[in-house]
Amino acid sequence: MKLRFASGLLFFGIGNGDTYLHNPKGCNNRLNEQSANRNNANRLFDSQNNNRGGYNVADLDDQNGFQDNNNYQADFDAMYDVTEDVGQQQYNMVYQEGSVLRMTWTAQHGCGNAMNNCNFVIQFICDDQDYEDDNFNTLDNVATGTRAQLKNGGNTGGLTDPGTDVNNIANTYNTNNNNRVGRHESEEFYSMCRNRNRDEGLFTADQNLKGNAQRNTRQNPNGNKSGLECPEERDYYPWGYPTPWRDIVWKGNDVEYCKTDIAPNSQNVKPKGTCIDDNDTDELPTQDQIQANNEAECTAAGGDWFTTDWGQTDNEAFRDQLCQEQQWSSVNHLGNVDGTAKGGQMDSYEWTIPSFAELTGDFGCHAYSESNTNGDHPWVGSTGGNQQQFARLAVRLRYNISTTDYDPYETDASQNNDPANGVISPIQQNPTVDVGAYMQGLRLAINTAQTGRTFQDRTHVFVVAAKPNLGAASGAAAAQVSNNQAMLNVNVRGKRGNIVQTFPAVEYDFEPNDLAVQQGQCLHFQWAGSNTHNNGNPAGDGQAGDAGEGRGGSDRSNIMEMLDMRSSFPQAYDQSASFFDAATCKYPLSDETVSALDAKIILASAGYFTDAQDAADGGGQNNQNLDPLLNNVSGAFRQGLVCCVTENTPAGDYYFVSTRNNNFSNRSQKMHIVVKEANANEAAFEFFEAEMQGPPTEVVNQVPNYN
Repeated sequence: MKLRFASGLLFFGIGNGDTYLHNPKGCNNRLNEQSANRNNANRLFDSQNNNRGGYNVADLDDQNGFQDNNNYQADFDAMYDVTEDVGQQQYNMVYQEGSVLRMTWTAQHGCGNAMNNCNFVIQFICDDQDYEDDNFNTLDNVATGTRAQLKNGGNTGGLTDPGTDVNNIANTYNTNNNNRVGRHESEEFYSMCRNRNRDEGLFTADQNLKGNAQRNTRQNPNGNKSGLECPEERDYYPWGYPTPWRDIVWKGNDVEYCKTDIAPNSQNVKPKGTCIDDNDTDELPTQDQIQANNEAECTAAGGDWFTTDWGQTDNEAFRDQLCQEQQWSSVNHLGNVDGTAKGGQMDSYEWTIPSFAELTGDFGCHAYSESNTNGDHPWVGSTGGNQQQFARLAVRLRYNISTTDYDPYETDASQNNDPANGVISPIQQNPTVDVGAYMQGLRLAINTAQTGRTFQDRTHVFVVAAKPNLGAASGAAAAQVSNNQAMLNVNVRGKRGNIVQTFPAVEYDFEPNDLAVQQGQCLHFQWAGSNTHNNGNPAGDGQAGDAGEGRGGSDRSNIMEMLDMRSSFPQAYDQSASFFDAATCKYPLSDETVSALDAKIILASAGYFTDAQDAADGGGQNNQNLDPLLNNVSGAFRQGLVCCVTENTPAGDYYFVSTRNNNFSNRSQKMHIVVKEANANEAAFEFFEAEMQGPPTEVVNQVPNYN
């Protein structure tokens, strides 16, 4: 008995359409290449995107991008250890539980318009056990295929195929670890995909699939391998088997259909079953058990039917939360969407990151913990046994797009091309069509492997940290930084180069770059960049080069205030008042606040100086003066800085600039923040296009107080 879905559940993806994540930065299978083209288009997944897309993994050091020299992410703390020589290591962005992360992306064929049928599905994957536990015999969830131990990788090599023999899985796991390659899905997940028969109820048009496994789909008829993803799981949603991906949001044209037919079948709420041996999730099932599609077939194979869900089965509001209407955007245009003021912003979704308890409970993520007992983690609270807990995640954006040349909800395998039995597919490869009026036929450019197509992009690994225990903090400052109001992440998108050199990535900008917050809201300023964004040859069909300020190939940003959006000069902090003078700032994982002057210096130096005294002494992290172009600053602004807008922060407009990257006529890296009086009836954050207005008089005339 085969699994068979109504095709209405299965949105595919149309040819020549690409999608790119810009915040958090999508990798598009890049790692740390100096070339404009990525080295390996199938390193972790099949994006179907242009080779030039994507952003390199973030670097911790200030000079060199990390190399495969036995000194990368898998060999030091899961978050980071700032006391050791960071050398050439990767950095994981750190977001706090419950904070709001504005995800932004571009999509070449648009969505929400009358020219296609599309949707976006955003999901996350997380370690479900310690990623440094490399003994396969001690791993759990290997029976379900949902195990995940995320690694960005130490090189751009490909993952080894475990094949169909389950006895090869453990050896393949060891081989991939030894080769120091990146990994999202697990070896057993892909082996199960190769073993199981595909869903023969799916519409394949006139494509001749070169196999009958789940790796053979209309989009992937030859069964090509990309990372360890399963093509059927990638191309069809929701999928009938357990997947390691958890749903965040579905954005599309038909929201009501999503609520009735898609959301109820999400693995967040609907348990997905697979056959395991002796009800044991840490032992691989037999090949007969893997191929079982239901409980009866599983029992016949001597196994136990085991179901997996992501802890939302009792969440009645889930379908309304999952299904969101997609904003209008133009086809053939990697640009902005309607629905923002003047259409001035990228497509986006504001994700409220789950709590640490939800991640490790409902969603089954592994709980990591760093202790500062010996003072070896100075940015993780005070000494005395404090522990910082966190999880490790990555995000996937899926862009599913099709035409309406056939009914997307009712077309199934019964309409696959079969002329011998009188069945003609509603779409065929490059057909010549009758245009009438006794005229000859005209040929259409249709690729039936692409008229329903899925594109995707994925992020590098990032960290979600639990709120710190503010044991040493006290008074109003502690109450302010530990309140329960949502914190907004303010990041930097883009990479080094001009608009042609970076395309289809983008140049530097703040994300969000234009927002309104209420008194009492907190902003987490944080960014990270690469030291190898040289965009060199091979550059494919684009322009090589990395035009910009400072050392070639290096991403750097900072934040200073200015008087209005049309200006280029930052304001001198000892001459005028600042947004930070009435805000409360702290390192997000620390339990101590910093002074207003310290906050300004930390942000202006991208974390190079840790306080005003450090800057006055000229010491910095390397006992050197700060390079005015930030060349000797780390590629990553580790942790960033959290600043909370207090009731003493005057309402009004505030303007910010990155001094290194604001190259007039080439790029503009500026940000506009409006502070509003607290109002419980209004949304916490608003996003809109900046009006180029001057600052309020009362802000300019304030007398700064640095005490």
